[in-house]
Amino acid sequence: MQEIITNAKTGEVTVREYTAAEIAAATPDPAIALAQARAAMVISPLQGILTLGETEWGKVLAYRDGFDKDGKPFSSWGEKVIINSAQDWRRDSQNIDFFGYLLGYSPEEMDALFIAAAQVKA
Repeated sequence: MQEIITNAKTGEVTVREYTAAEIAAATPDPAIALAQARAAMVISPLQGILTLGETEWGKVLAYRDGFDKDGKPFSSWGEKVIINSAQDWRRDSQNIDFFGYLLGYSPEEMDALFIAAAQVKA
C-alpha cells in the first residue's frame, strides 16, 4: 500500500510505501471493531418494539407474563423490570443479548435489528 502526499505550498508530490508490518498495525482487530460498533448501537424501546413487530414482541411479553406447569413465572423480577422499564436498548447489553436468545436471533440478526430500528423515526 502506498500514500501519495502533496505539499500544499510547493506542489511537490512524494510517494510513501508502507511495509506489511505498518499495514498490519494500522488494521483494526475485527473483534475490537465489532465490539466498538455494537457499543455505539443504542435505540429506544419504541424503535425496537416497532421493528420487532407484534408477533416477535408478543414472544417477549409471553415470556414476561408466562408461568411453567408448576405455576413458577418464566421471568425473574429483574427481567420484568428490564422489559418494562428500559430507557434505551444498548446492543452491547447482556439484557439485549437475552432478548436475542429468547427470540432465537443470532448476533448478526440482532445487529440487523438495531440497524433497522435506528431508521425508525418514532
